[in-house]
Amino acid sequence: MLGKSTIEIPLDSKKTAELLLAALSPETKSGPSDRATTSVSIRDSILVIEVEANDITALRAAINSYLAWVSACLRTVELA
Repeated sequence: MLGKSTIEIPLDSKKTAELLLAALSPETKSGPSDRATTSVSIRDSILVIEVEANDITALRAAINSYLAWVSACLRTVELA
């Protein structure tokens, strides 16, 4: 792997972190590209997204995808 990034997103509660983990976990099995692998976990109320990619373009694309999904999930949680 050429590039690696770890993103930690503090959330309001562990329950919200668990909801996001459940929503994002399926994406790690069929990610947006074969050039990147991603894992998602939680630590207390922090969502942790780890991305490894073969090239910087794939790394950026995977990070953008996951951040967009997190944003959409958080908006949905706020509306619910």
